[in-house]
Amino acid sequence: MKPYKPPLDGRSAYDGMLLDFNERTKPPQNKVIRALEKFVRSQKLQVYPEYFDLEKKIADYAGVKADQIMITNGSDQGIDIIFRTFTEKGDKVIIPSPSFAMFYQCAQIVGNEIVSPLYKKDDLAFPLEEVLATIDERTKLVVVCNPNNPTGTAVSEADIEKIAKQAKGAIVYIDEAYFEFSKITAIPLINKYPNIIVTRTFSKAFGLASLRIGYVVAKAEYISEMLKIRGPYDVNMAAYYAACAALEDKKDMESYVKDVMESAKPLVEKFFAQNRIPYFISRSNFVLFRPNNPEKTMLLLEKNGALVRPQNKQTIENTLRVSIGTTKQMKKFIEIYKNDVLKNSKRRYAFLDRDGTLIFEPQDTYQVDSVKKLKILDGVIDGLQELKSRGYSLIMISNQDGLGTSSFPQENFRRPQEKMLKIFCDKGIVFDEVFVCPHLPNEPCNCRKPKTGLVEDFLRNANIDKTVSLVCGDRNSDQQFAENIGVSFVPMDTNGNFYKAIKSFLTKTI
Repeated sequence: MKPYKPPLDGRSAYDGMLLDFNERTKPPQNKVIRALEKFVRSQKLQVYPEYFDLEKKIADYAGVKADQIMITNGSDQGIDIIFRTFTEKGDKVIIPSPSFAMFYQCAQIVGNEIVSPLYKKDDLAFPLEEVLATIDERTKLVVVCNPNNPTGTAVSEADIEKIAKQAKGAIVYIDEAYFEFSKITAIPLINKYPNIIVTRTFSKAFGLASLRIGYVVAKAEYISEMLKIRGPYDVNMAAYYAACAALEDKKDMESYVKDVMESAKPLVEKFFAQNRIPYFISRSNFVLFRPNNPEKTMLLLEKNGALVRPQNKQTIENTLRVSIGTTKQMKKFIEIYKNDVLKNSKRRYAFLDRDGTLIFEPQDTYQVDSVKKLKILDGVIDGLQELKSRGYSLIMISNQDGLGTSSFPQENFRRPQEKMLKIFCDKGIVFDEVFVCPHLPNEPCNCRKPKTGLVEDFLRNANIDKTVSLVCGDRNSDQQFAENIGVSFVPMDTNGNFYKAIKSFLTKTI
């Protein structure tokens, strides 16, 4: 095992925005501060904790009975107790990946057999079918982080119900650390499916991360079992008073959540979209995004006033996670990104031939002039997704002989083109630009490959990183075009396997 050691060193002294740990980015309400001051002045720091009616207050907030609540030292302790109460060495546990590191650590401590179906690569959706197929009589625990950290993607109540039905002999554990942001909860399902257990925390929306207080929600019998493992004094009294104060006046939390989810996050998402920075739809107070150069982007942001968190787990390689703060803070984040990242970042581009490279090129007419003739070549979807995952922006450039003439009307090109782009889009693949030369080989023009007239304006403004950008095609004209614009050429056979060609290049150069 390796210890779970998040990069905390020096954070508290950082003179900028802490957008790396999904914390609340402004202090909690004054009522919490006053409660803590009152506790300190009471001169009872030497007395062991007692929790009075905190379970009842949390139960009222969660919509359950008091005997269905166990308070914990942060939700991390709740995770640990669930694994130690309901699993033993060698038990099979299902933890979809990538997800919160504590799940894997707790499973390793117990000695579980960990099975990790992967979140979908294109949109990071929860792998429901894979999870259901993996559940068997040996399964003792299924973990669902909802919304998932670090992807931000969520699981519907209906899908959780499917899992609970399938895993009748196991605990279905739902981590709802970000419930206040997502409003998605499995708690109403507990009465119908008593094998569901939920953890929540006061660390996120309520802003009590430094005090370490969370809670577990389950049927009363399970709470009784878990209390045998939790210590009697594991939650400190400062956390108790702060949690009580936070629950007495939820307006402060609700106001903060509204600003984050309805104003600040849409602002960041719009900025990413406008600047063609790939990002994933999130149901929580953070966004996972994939800049062209993650390491350089992170360092530039840190240098200029914003910490973000790198993510290099499987399926989310080369991504960064930014926590969403207030609207004012995220406007500042966007300003930093514009002035200090975009202006100093070159982008990597893949210029891709169309016919014979991405789609099947008929060897009689050399024109795909109907949807019936359209065929995506082997390895194209995987290859394009691989390029996107490496931070490449995709550019399609194609010679279409006589396009717009009576022998090749615009409509005959448009229909298969739109169909092709839709197939790609459905797989999360979007081309930044599509350039088409309509001229015949004997016509004088400056835009037919290998000439560069089609892309001269684009290249002038694109801030292209020529050391890693590429042209992929099946003809000599594609190779000459690559030489003319000063980037690498990736050759492939006409109607060959696109993924193999691209993978070979990426393996050698990056």
